[in-house]
Amino acid sequence: MPGALDGVRVLDNGIVQAGTFPARLLADYGAEIIRVEHYRRPDLGRNFCFPDGVAGDPYWEQSGIYLEQHRNKAYCVGLDAGNPRGRELFLRLVASCDIVLDSHPPGLMEDLGLSYEELRAAREDLVYVSTSGYGYGGPYSEIRSYGMMSEVMSGISSLNGYAGEAPQRGTIPLTDHPATYHIAFLMVAALERRDRTGKGAWVDVSQYEVGVNLIGDAHVARAFGANVPGPRGNGDDGHPIAGCVPCDDGSRWLAVDVCDRASWDGLRELVEFEALDVDRDPWAQPLSAAEQERIREALEAWARPRDGDEAVSELQARGVPAAVAANARDLLLDPHLEARGFFWLVDHAPEQGAGRRAWPGASALLSRTPAELRTRAPMLGEHNHLIATGLLECSEEEYEEYVASGAMGVTPDAAEMKPPPADLEERLHLPPAAQLRIVEFDPRYTERMMERFGDTYGSDATA
Repeated sequence: MPGALDGVRVLDNGIVQAGTFPARLLADYGAEIIRVEHYRRPDLGRNFCFPDGVAGDPYWEQSGIYLEQHRNKAYCVGLDAGNPRGRELFLRLVASCDIVLDSHPPGLMEDLGLSYEELRAAREDLVYVSTSGYGYGGPYSEIRSYGMMSEVMSGISSLNGYAGEAPQRGTIPLTDHPATYHIAFLMVAALERRDRTGKGAWVDVSQYEVGVNLIGDAHVARAFGANVPGPRGNGDDGHPIAGCVPCDDGSRWLAVDVCDRASWDGLRELVEFEALDVDRDPWAQPLSAAEQERIREALEAWARPRDGDEAVSELQARGVPAAVAANARDLLLDPHLEARGFFWLVDHAPEQGAGRRAWPGASALLSRTPAELRTRAPMLGEHNHLIATGLLECSEEEYEEYVASGAMGVTPDAAEMKPPPADLEERLHLPPAAQLRIVEFDPRYTERMMERFGDTYGSDATA
């Protein structure tokens, strides 16, 4: 079925999350993505999360992070743009693309002779999107940054955690993900403008500034001279009861948020709070810390022996916002996501070592041009020959010259440096920051996935 972005071609020159995910969002809706990677030093995302925690051979093709982030991208070219012939190839690719997405630090592309002006010389109406920690210009522009640094500097971490404790950063990069959607929107907006005016554009996205926008409430409070919010754990200002308590005999967590009188009354119907007036209005007479703690203890006593899903149903039936804190396994088995067709089953190449896996699909449903799965993630340099001799119309002799010169290739310099294997028992007891560490082992995991996605889950369905 034709996609909403059929006919749009994107050169994806990004790295890791914010620099690559926007292209995948466009790919889900029909855009053709040509991924370009420095084959000698490929994307950092190729070094994490291997099948069963063990890096196979070739390990750089088997990272679950990479396989998930790059599905639906049509092509991958292994290129060394620092090589004069590689730079030549890069510019020839630019001339054939509507959009170039880049997430290297400011200055790197310029050092390679691939500045916006030089890219624009290859295609005058090019939409060039650069994203980095702090953007071009300003005293921070040349500071190297990943999600953790821009997250901490943007003020997000100052609001996370508990009062009196050190700031907390998220387990996921909290500036990368919102930046991704900013970038995808801006790519399409700039393309729409080009279609109206015939003019390209340079869109420069600072992940730092995206993060600063995420704490708008704190800026408003400061501007108005009001109390600036700080860390409050799972609490919620203005809500007398908000937080998490154990359920399922302590194996899961139940989140509850009393946000209005109806939810307060609903909670009182289920949970008996001793030493509190039944007609008490916690907004007119705010609860003391001691009273809040007694209520939390009563709520925990009610929830701990209960099945989490049943507890949620009981609370929701009485108008109390509640949910069980889900993990990744819960989401894969979630009936709501199943009903909406959220997870897509992707068959990978044998070299990718993943077989058939369920990856998150598109997060928006279009009625006439829905997102759909088109292809697995491409392998490093998998389409060197196809792109060179097809799209770029190189002769076989020219292609061989590019390969011989080192401009194109498929093997990283660190090909022999794969992470060592670790057995299950070792991985359960590794330090918290260790790459191969696991926090739990579910002996029925494969069985559960097969029940949900079919008997071929995890196997090589292409064999």
